[in-house]
Amino acid sequence: MTAATANGNHAIEDPVVTKVQDASPIQESTLFEELYHMQCFRTGEFFLKSGQMTPIYIDLRRIMSSPRVLRMAAQAMCDKILSSNIKFDYVVGVPYAALPLATLVSDILNVPMLMKRKEAKAYGTKQLIEGVYQPGGTVLLVEDVVTSGESIRETAEAIRKENLKVTDAIAVLDRQQGAVCNLAEDNLNFLRYYDEISSFLTMEGVLDGLITKNEMTEERKRQIIEHLAKPF
Repeated sequence: MTAATANGNHAIEDPVVTKVQDASPIQESTLFEELYHMQCFRTGEFFLKSGQMTPIYIDLRRIMSSPRVLRMAAQAMCDKILSSNIKFDYVVGVPYAALPLATLVSDILNVPMLMKRKEAKAYGTKQLIEGVYQPGGTVLLVEDVVTSGESIRETAEAIRKENLKVTDAIAVLDRQQGAVCNLAEDNLNFLRYYDEISSFLTMEGVLDGLITKNEMTEERKRQIIEHLAKPF
């Protein structure tokens, strides 16, 4: 059994959580190297969900094919969650790319996972939220890559309609295109799991990493940053 606070949130004293906290934190540079070798960073001409063209695409769906790298990314998320000391009762992955990550975060922290469908079933229970939960509980949202934060916001809105609370969201990589401010307007705290802005797990950090691999010049980095700063 896991320890819980008076309001049902999982406490840091939980023996499973304490065990995870004692492990060595995942380094951003280490994770960058793993993602690089899995060819998760692609340059060219791609289009995002918003319709915006982007000269660089971050494809973290690839890591589901490597259990070791997938778990490394999930562990890094858990490191940040524990250091932030946030309280929540359930984990929900933003449909559908983040579901493997959310599953491992749920497992590592021993916190129940729920699944939000993109649309309610037209048969059976017709539920939008799958899993066992109590109304009034708090959900932590897990995402792989965040751009403007729109997918997180849409997921939070649907979950709140089910009488659940959503105050925090976390992602593996921030493209630095306004998510922090956009989500704050919707009363969502977006946690990126690094401490320094020069971390590899921002778009700028990824571009710097690609420069060290001689796959990009400083001038090309500047051009990409300027392109991504344009309004959607």
